[in-house]
Amino acid sequence: MFTIALVPLVGYLAPLGFAPLLALCGLLATPGLARSRPASPPAMALFVLVVWALISLAWSPGAPNLVDLKDSDDMGSFTGLKLLFQLALYGSAIAALRGLSDRSARRAACVLAISVLALALLVALDGVSGAAFYQWLRAVTNDPIRPDLAVVKVSIATYALALLFWPTARIMSGRGWSPAAFVLLGAVIVGAVALSADASWAALAFGFMAFGAVRLFGKVAARVLVALVAAPFVLGPVMLLWGVHSGLVAWLHQHVPRSWDARLDIWAFTADHVQAHAIRGWGLDASRMFGPAIPLHTHNAAMQLWLELGAVGAALGGIFFSWVAYRIVSLTGESQEDGAIAAGALVTYLTIGGLSFGVWQEWWLALGALTVIACDISRKD
Repeated sequence: MFTIALVPLVGYLAPLGFAPLLALCGLLATPGLARSRPASPPAMALFVLVVWALISLAWSPGAPNLVDLKDSDDMGSFTGLKLLFQLALYGSAIAALRGLSDRSARRAACVLAISVLALALLVALDGVSGAAFYQWLRAVTNDPIRPDLAVVKVSIATYALALLFWPTARIMSGRGWSPAAFVLLGAVIVGAVALSADASWAALAFGFMAFGAVRLFGKVAARVLVALVAAPFVLGPVMLLWGVHSGLVAWLHQHVPRSWDARLDIWAFTADHVQAHAIRGWGLDASRMFGPAIPLHTHNAAMQLWLELGAVGAALGGIFFSWVAYRIVSLTGESQEDGAIAAGALVTYLTIGGLSFGVWQEWWLALGALTVIACDISRKD
């Protein structure tokens, strides 16, 4: 309840705060894991991925100097260590909270629906006003912000809304609150468009395609989804290099906005450099070492895994997401609606991850964990 009730506050004022929020949730939920549980295949894939990432520090140009890790700020820049804690704490939150009783889940579902709708309405109104309310809040707290930066800050909330829309809409429709679900959808779209959060509305659009396909065609569509999810992790660099050599990327350069044009350059550069260390990769955090060619990360999860952890890391990442997609096949057999909701959420997460953020960003990983929890809660409502 504590975690879900804070979604509007954290989502609007400090989206990066989803990382400590989920970590605290996992820490508090740890005592509930005293009972032994069978090993989870996706959790094992992630554990091996983290171990491989730590091993890759042996050859990574982005590896931190252990001698320089003296205080909390230094430790906060150690990606490998953060990944270990995140896997443990976010995993704890998912494992424990998925075991909620039906009664507790129904109460949590109600809070989730109200929280996400409140956040969506606030973001939509602020988006239409050019983030006027956010600027006012910063001014009253003696921390003024430029209007353009305020818009960017508020737009980050649209990523959480795009993900949490799916379980929230499921809860609303199950409770007979269908009008509220349409209001929620409208608010999320208005906020994303007004704040120029292209990846959010694009991800929502692809999510609806997946949702509709599974809702209409059931397990057949869910099985196709498994292959589509695996494809970028298997063929990512090959597809990009083909696009470069065939002239498709050059054609796209002439027809896409500037931000997308920059992404094409980053992806082409990444695909080219994957070839140098195709199996082992350049090492964890190596993306940061390529200067202006790759600003911080590749803006694509699969390509970042290929670049930093090679075919080994990409395969492990592909195994994890393919297993999630495969689980949707069996879920669809139990309930076509639940399977469609899960498909929409998964495709939304992968689309945003394929366009915007670094694969290791802790707040983004925390949002993924929160979405898993929210989807499970919505099924029990």
